[in-house]
Amino acid sequence: MHIDTIFVISTTANRARRQTGRRRSIIREYALNTSIHGIPGIARSRSIHNTIFWSISFIIFTGITLYFVIQEIRSYFEYSTQTSVNIISEWPQHFPAFTICNLAPVRYDRFIESFANYTATLNITNTNDTTSISLLQAKHMGDFFQMKINQNESLKEFFFPLDAMLMKCVFNGHPCSAVNFTSFSSSSYGVCYTFNAKLKNINHIHYSNEYGGSGRLNLRFYVHSHQYVPYIREG
Repeated sequence: MHIDTIFVISTTANRARRQTGRRRSIIREYALNTSIHGIPGIARSRSIHNTIFWSISFIIFTGITLYFVIQEIRSYFEYSTQTSVNIISEWPQHFPAFTICNLAPVRYDRFIESFANYTATLNITNTNDTTSISLLQAKHMGDFFQMKINQNESLKEFFFPLDAMLMKCVFNGHPCSAVNFTSFSSSSYGVCYTFNAKLKNINHIHYSNEYGGSGRLNLRFYVHSHQYVPYIREG
């Protein structure tokens, strides 16, 4: 009697072995060719001792590298700076420049007649009433000023002159006047005035201890709030 031994081989098991072998082959090929130090040594190791040596070396030096990288990142986010401060004591000191502007850029009584004539030419108003301005008229104020500038006409007549506002000026107990101020134009406030401005053609600058004082400037103004133009500034 002859008995044959039959072995049943599962195709599923074979497929799993092939896939596992393929993955190991890919990982081994990457480990052998990578530029990361230590990993090729682990892949080439023929004994357990070499594998342990390269693995420990790789872990140690990776940890050292991570430590320094983390330290640099922490130092960056601390935003540490080095500031050098030099204090220079100067005496006597210049008195600081002081600038004043009226809240309203133009005076109503000097502005309304010319502006009313302008709006009349636009057929916006057909009245000679100069006691009030309508909201419709106010929308054309910018156009009015632009027209004046384009025609090279001065707007100075509409502004608040300093000599009409300045009622009192005393610097360190010594009287001063509008002559001691320098004017300049502002798009928001018309004409502004600066006391003790330093300009190329002005050599005299006031000092804080001038006239034996301690650097005090006393000013008093009459701002003409009743002459503020409606819809530009509230008086």
